[in-house]
Amino acid sequence: MFLLVLSLCGFASAMSGRILDPVVTDIARDFGSPVATVALLATAYAVPFALSQPVLGPLGDLFSKTLIIKVTVALLALCSAVAALAPTLQWLFVARILSGGIGAGLVPIGFAVIGDRIALEKRQLAISRFVAATLLGQLLGAGVAGLIAGVFGWRGVLWFSALVIAAISIAAISLMGRDEPTRHRPGRVTVALENYRAVLRNPLSYVCFGVVIVEGICIHGSLPFIGPYLQALGKGGVREAGIVISGMAIGGLVFAFAVPLFIRVMRRRHMMGLGGLIGGAGLVCNSLGADWPIAALFMVIVGFGFFLLHNPVQTEVSELAPTARSSAYSLHAFTFYVGQATGPVLYGIGSHTIGLSHTFIVTGICLAVTGVTAYRLLRAL
Repeated sequence: MFLLVLSLCGFASAMSGRILDPVVTDIARDFGSPVATVALLATAYAVPFALSQPVLGPLGDLFSKTLIIKVTVALLALCSAVAALAPTLQWLFVARILSGGIGAGLVPIGFAVIGDRIALEKRQLAISRFVAATLLGQLLGAGVAGLIAGVFGWRGVLWFSALVIAAISIAAISLMGRDEPTRHRPGRVTVALENYRAVLRNPLSYVCFGVVIVEGICIHGSLPFIGPYLQALGKGGVREAGIVISGMAIGGLVFAFAVPLFIRVMRRRHMMGLGGLIGGAGLVCNSLGADWPIAALFMVIVGFGFFLLHNPVQTEVSELAPTARSSAYSLHAFTFYVGQATGPVLYGIGSHTIGLSHTFIVTGICLAVTGVTAYRLLRAL
């Protein structure tokens, strides 16, 4: 029951983060703003998510991880309701900034709880199940958002998000007990800094964090531009954009079911190399400007490759510093969301200079090179 409720909290964070991606053009039209500006709502969520990690990580190591999860999921529901009521684009940006800062406490600390409670030989499979819940959040956030927006508009999408997350918060508060050992260390800044030093003393940390920055830029940075790309090509609107974006989550779900097989036949570094190549190939295929059903298939490939690359990283992070897992996962999330925050900016620059098609090619090559490089560096270490 505990893992189920924990997974629902990860579901809430993922859904909140991706809920506006398919409706960027609708928001731009309602507020009379450029699409490139509204696409930065993804950055508005990702930047505070990243910046909150250096604070939340030490809190998770020093105090109760479950208490932090309960508080943050309740506040996230409130922020979604505030976003639905935003009278201007500026207020919507403020609401998304608050959502990002608050939602930061769910997934990385959830990974740390799994690291605390599940043995290493079973941990990669457990992490894949937790990831499957977050993928369902992305799938619902992107796929259902496009459908709801067609009837109730983008505000209806945010109200839907608020109601779902509120229900999850009630479940977390009611069912998620606190059975963590009491911490006796004082909550000093020096303790937090020592936790981070312990993580960074492990040379593998630089491989893990470097990989997730590139993932965030190349893959997640592309998502707010899927809708405008389809519309510019005359291939679909918000509903089609939601379906295409949800293809990434479907690819991740396929991986989640296949991960026991991969664990048996491959080492983690082999999975990372193969994942980078597959994900990169999917991004390059996006440059073809295919009809939306084919584009959705390409995103399934991107999602499968991404999680084949990302899941081994998550497992490696759990052992960077076993006595400071929350700090390790917070640095992991910090770097990942730095990439996600930077991605839309770079994609926006690419769309105005070389065009989105060529931008997909460049980022696809970068992701493939990153996967192969991670494979080689892990072999050396």
